[in-house]
This record gives sequence, C-alpha cells and structure tokens, in this order.
Amino acid sequence: MSDAPAGTSVPASPARPVGRAEPLPLRTIAKFAAFAGVGVACLSLASAIYFTVQPNERAFVTQFGRVVGPGTMPLQPGLHFKFPLFTSVDKISVSIDVMDLGNIDAFTRDAQKVSMHVTVTSQVPDDAVYHLLYEVGRSGNIDLEKNYTTIIADRLRTVVGRHDITELAGADRQRIVDEVRAVLSQDLKGLFGIKIDSVPVALVGMSPSYSQAIEAAMQARTQRQAAEQNQARARIEAETAKVRASGEADAAIEAARGAAQSQVLRSQADAQAVRLRGQAEADAAMALAKALESNAGIVQMRVAERWNGVLPQNIYAGAPIPFLPMPPVR
Repeated sequence: MSDAPAGTSVPASPARPVGRAEPLPLRTIAKFAAFAGVGVACLSLASAIYFTVQPNERAFVTQFGRVVGPGTMPLQPGLHFKFPLFTSVDKISVSIDVMDLGNIDAFTRDAQKVSMHVTVTSQVPDDAVYHLLYEVGRSGNIDLEKNYTTIIADRLRTVVGRHDITELAGADRQRIVDEVRAVLSQDLKGLFGIKIDSVPVALVGMSPSYSQAIEAAMQARTQRQAAEQNQARARIEAETAKVRASGEADAAIEAARGAAQSQVLRSQADAQAVRLRGQAEADAAMALAKALESNAGIVQMRVAERWNGVLPQNIYAGAPIPFLPMPPVR
C-alpha cells in the first residue's frame, strides 16, 4: 500500500544492472589506505628497532659513524635492539672458514719453480671481531678474504724460498709444511687476530728439468736400495755360514773330547783288569807255594794227574827218563 496521496504518480526507481557491485565510497577507500599505511609503518619501525645475530655471527652496532661500546666483546647470537634511523649493524662470520687459495707459484732457493695448491682452515675468535670489522681494510665485513690471500701467498713464497727443491719434494716436505703453518699462524694472528687450524699444501707441479732429475734420482735410489739389500743378504749368509762352521767345530771338539775320555776310561779299565788278574795270579802262586811247603808230594801228584800213561817212544842219550816213585815192596 502506497503512502502517496491519491491521484499522485510516483516515479519508478532506475533498475540496477544484474551482477555489478556498487562501488565503495571514497571515504571508505581512504580509511583502508590509512590503516594499511599505519600497518606498514609499524612493521618498518619494528624491524628497525630489533635485529637478530645468527649462531655463526658476531656483530657491533654503529651510531652516527661511531661504534657503540668499542673495545667490548661483540654482540652474541640472539635478538638485540637498536635505535631506528640512527644506528646500523655490522656482522661478521665466526664459523670455521675453509679458504681454497688455488695454485700458488713460488721459487725455491735453488731457483726451481714449483706450483702448490694451498687450502687454509681458519676461525675468527671473539676478541678479533672489532679489529677485523673496523681496523682492517674498509669498514665492515669487506676485503677480509682478499687481505688473507695476499698475506698467505706472500708468507708461503717466503718459506719456500728458504729451501731447496729436494727438500720440498723429499722427506723434509712435512717439516716445511709445519714451518708454513707456524709462520701463517704467527703472522695472521698478529695482523688479523684469526686462528689457523690447518694449512694443507699439495705440490702439484715442478719444472720439467727437475722432474727428469727426480726420476733419475728415484732410479738411482732404487738401485742403491737393491745393492744394500744384496749386501745385507750376503752379510747374513756369511754370518750364517760362520755360525754353522763354529757349531760344527764345536761339535767335532766335543766328539774328540768324548772319544779321548772314552779311551782313557777304557785304558783305565784294562789296567785295572791287568792289575786284578796279576793280583789273582800272584795270590794263586802264593797259595801254591804254601801248599808245597806243607806237602812236597803235591808235585808228584800233579805230574801223575797230567800223565796220560804213555811212555816216550824215543829216549835219547842224556834225556830224562820219567819214573814214578813206587813204594818199597815188603
């Protein structure tokens, strides 16, 4: 039911297009823009107020070009705050760093060119962070590796120049590498404050003339070692023959000594047997003599015992005639 007076016509409202949204008023759009601007400003202000130091980093804060708290220990890992717009943060990595310096050419004391592949493993202690950030090269973590590389290459060439190529390529190589590590540790600690953990040095190239000389030297050393081995073998064989001959001589001496002792014992046994036999015969003769003294007829008895009852077939003149005593006939 319409509220219009009777007889009065009401104009019809224009028809809205189907599927089209009514545009937002300009005032609403301005409100949204203001809210977004405030949010962005709050986020920017929040990000400018705090910053994060990672576990492998150390940091210092500078304000108007001056370091806040110079000489103190650097900021440790964690969340930190700063004044926005007026301060900035300089960070440096303190994790173990492996610097591959590639091949470095150097000359030995005897003017031989060598090429060495050098790798340096280092670490930045906390007390060296301020020095590296603001007292070496440009301010901040800039030019550090370039400075390291220059110093390491210079010290390496200095150490190599003190030695001959035979020392570097021979048994003294490890001693020279240890010398390089000691020099780098001392100089890099004094110049930059960093700690050197290891300095692997690989000899990757030498002059062609020295390579030929090395090959000839290796052949000569191989021949010398073979000769020394032959001499050692001959010496061992001579010692073995000497020991064998000495053993055989000792055995012969012992055998002769044993034979002599055996002969002595045999002679002593024979002498004892002769003495005992003679003693026995003497005792028997003594017993016989005593028996004859007591009974003279024993001789005639023994003659009779041994006579076989046969008279001699031929009796020559002057030969004794055996007669047995006969008792008188009564």
